[in-house]
Amino acid sequence: DRLRSRGLGDVYKRQGKYFGTDGFRGEANVNLTVDHAFKVGRFLGWYYGKDHKAKVVIGKDTRRSSYMFEYALVAGLTASGADVYLLHVTTTPSVSYVARTEDFDCGIMISASHNPFYDNGIKVINSMGHKLEAEVEEQIEAYIDGELEELPLAEKEKIGRTVDHAAGRNRYIGHLISLATRSFKDKRVGLDCSNGSASAIAKSVYDALGAKTYVINNEPDGTNINTNCGSTHIEVLQQLSLIH
Repeated sequence: DRLRSRGLGDVYKRQGKYFGTDGFRGEANVNLTVDHAFKVGRFLGWYYGKDHKAKVVIGKDTRRSSYMFEYALVAGLTASGADVYLLHVTTTPSVSYVARTEDFDCGIMISASHNPFYDNGIKVINSMGHKLEAEVEEQIEAYIDGELEELPLAEKEKIGRTVDHAAGRNRYIGHLISLATRSFKDKRVGLDCSNGSASAIAKSVYDALGAKTYVINNEPDGTNINTNCGSTHIEVLQQLSLIH
């Protein structure tokens, strides 16, 4: 059938109805809604919890809508019986790292990368730290569209719980620091955090390595992510280098 016929390479190039090459993206409350997020959570909690208590880790960026999508995903996941661990504001690679190294069934990153603040996205990462398999994404889409039977709800002690897991993010910071092959002492490093996820991580890594760190655009307010900053406005970082 169409699920079994997909090859491994299709995991990375599939363009489905909702899920594309970088997850389920759209404008918040327009073509990506909390109902979508809830159903993604419901399916993943059921899918990974068929024979054990599912464990899912979630991270998010600084967009205003990231919080509502986080809550919707948590509601769906716990309603299906999964335990959910929250990294809070963090980067996509950190979710991948924690999912891979801490025995999670999957990870979810809520972010639309370089898109404007009013967009958002749901990226699902498997237990190996890679993009979710295309056939699973296809099943999620079928569930969203009502093509599958309604999934059972967890009851009594089987309802999932939510756990603060900021420690996972801190462990990822330690991992980044451990990767350095030399000290950054007496080095000057300029960082443009784009008012995004790296605002919570980047400076502490370079400071720990001994660098003199200059940071701009690290005061996110929910609507200023990628606004006149970041990789699409490299001239801002160029100006910083001229000053320091």
